[in-house]
Amino acid sequence: MPKEIMEWGYIGVFFLLPGLIGAWVAYTKGRNPLMWFLLNFCFPPTVMVTIFQRPLRPVDGHYRQCPKCREFSKWRETSCRFCGTELS
Repeated sequence: MPKEIMEWGYIGVFFLLPGLIGAWVAYTKGRNPLMWFLLNFCFPPTVMVTIFQRPLRPVDGHYRQCPKCREFSKWRETSCRFCGTELS
C-alpha cells in the first residue's frame, strides 16, 4: 500500500472521524455543528467534552424540556427523571 494512502487514512481516522462524530453530537444537542467539527478535528480528545455536554435547547427527536423543573430529558422518556412530571 502506498505511503500517501496510509497517511491520509491516519488523518481520516484520527482527525476527520472525531470531527464528524463531534459535529453530529453537537447538532443533536442544539449546538453549532461547524464550530464543534473544527474543534474536534483540531483537538480529537474534545469529543468527550462534546458527548457529556447538556443540550442548550429542546431538539425535536432528541431532547425535550420538562415544563416544571426545566431540565432536559431524552425524547423517548415519558416522565422527567428529575422531578417525575409526565412529559407530553
